[in-house]
Amino acid sequence: MTKQIKAVLIGDAMIRGSEFKLAAEKYLGDFIADAKVGDWEEDWGKLQERRLKVEKEGPEIEVVDPLIKEHGSTAELLAGLFVPISSKVFAAMPKLRIAGVSRAGLENVNVAEATKRGIVIFNVEGRNAEAVSDFAVGMMLCECRNMARAHFAIKNGQWRKTFSNSSWVPQLKDKNVGIVGFGYIGRLVAQKLSGFKAKCLVYDPFVAADEVRRLGCTPVDKDTLFAESDFVTIHARMSEATKNMVGEQELRRMKPTAYLVNTARAGLLDQSALIAALQEKRIAGAGLDVFQDEPLKPDSPFLSLDNVTLTTHIAGTTKEALSSSPELLMEDIKKLLSAQQPRFVVNKEVLDRPDFKAWLKGVQQ
Repeated sequence: MTKQIKAVLIGDAMIRGSEFKLAAEKYLGDFIADAKVGDWEEDWGKLQERRLKVEKEGPEIEVVDPLIKEHGSTAELLAGLFVPISSKVFAAMPKLRIAGVSRAGLENVNVAEATKRGIVIFNVEGRNAEAVSDFAVGMMLCECRNMARAHFAIKNGQWRKTFSNSSWVPQLKDKNVGIVGFGYIGRLVAQKLSGFKAKCLVYDPFVAADEVRRLGCTPVDKDTLFAESDFVTIHARMSEATKNMVGEQELRRMKPTAYLVNTARAGLLDQSALIAALQEKRIAGAGLDVFQDEPLKPDSPFLSLDNVTLTTHIAGTTKEALSSSPELLMEDIKKLLSAQQPRFVVNKEVLDRPDFKAWLKGVQQ
């Protein structure tokens, strides 16, 4: 008989707590004795504002969710999507052993503090990889082929045929597509571009060159990628080391006929440098799904540009990506509790701590 634990499951306007409860019942029914369920932020607009602020400034800026205050003192498991998991949360949950978020990004989790306290952190790699990779390829086509601009013109009574890139509207076949970041999403982008017979150049210092070649792509350094690519698409992970990794220097290396796409994190790209490059038409155009300020302010220079396609941070939002992620999280937590090998543990060093091993053994018996 396994030791049963208490859990707190907190969803939000994007994925409701009820979805986490269903996933927990499906995969952790033998382990959870009691689950308290709620939603951190139920208003869609407010959620976008709050989660973006947390992604910029970290989880410590938020207060502890009321559900955690009320029921967290005896809970050993915490799971959610965008709920901030801060040092204050850990203080309110002294028995917490596992915390998981059903997303790849960890901006809303204080991982360092969790590791210090012996709490295992789970995330979900690749939950929206298919969605984002689809979107990135679509954004390349939309921007270079003027799809959104033509649509806008028709809706406003114009039959527009001339655009800022009319003299060099490209097709994808035989073009160099530079992929910055070759994780799961970057690899899917390369796979999907192979159908267009595009040539993929890859910059990722953490992936072996032989692995890049094995997947049909060409490993290059960052300077070469920006100089030789006809399209550049960003899929790197956001960190202090990668902040503004695409800036003035990289943009100046790009061809005047090249396009930049960012469906990853706004902080990877120097937004001011990109605006200048677009205004001066040093590059052909850009497709952006992420911004430093969301929603865009009414005076944003992007709104006056005719060589950029803008979307509302929706690259990863598909039915499949949203509905499957709580199940992926709970299934992986079950692996750990069932003495199997989990895929998504972030701070694996905690698994070797004597106190965590003792707790886990007690759950598994």
